[in-house]
Amino acid sequence: MKRVIFFLLAMVPSYFLVVLAASELGGEVVTLLRPNVEGGFDEVRVWIVDDGDVTLIEHGSQGDEWLEGLKASGPISLVRDGIKIDYSGQQASALHAGYHALRREKYGLADHMIEVLTGASVDACDGMPLQLQVIN
Repeated sequence: MKRVIFFLLAMVPSYFLVVLAASELGGEVVTLLRPNVEGGFDEVRVWIVDDGDVTLIEHGSQGDEWLEGLKASGPISLVRDGIKIDYSGQQASALHAGYHALRREKYGLADHMIEVLTGASVDACDGMPLQLQVIN
């Protein structure tokens, strides 16, 4: 019985460690400076994909307060390759399947691992892609 309990206790941190490693080591990760209710920013690590002039991230779900306030809060800032870039952003629910296809192409095995480990398949995902446009 002790072995079973030890095994279960070891599996939980191992699971989260594998998901974190796949997320952080699976390819390019950028830092989203997401506006918060206090007027500051939360730093959130996200994957990013590009398809020609289209840049997409996915963070949050439709109805999330910060996504609803995109236009009012001003630019979205990302730190990419150590450089802070300001974007205008808009919700792009129509690009959801395309975002996942680009993400699978770019992040490959890491994307597949996270999908399997979290059950976050394209069909089950309720994430909201954001289409980003660089502000000049």
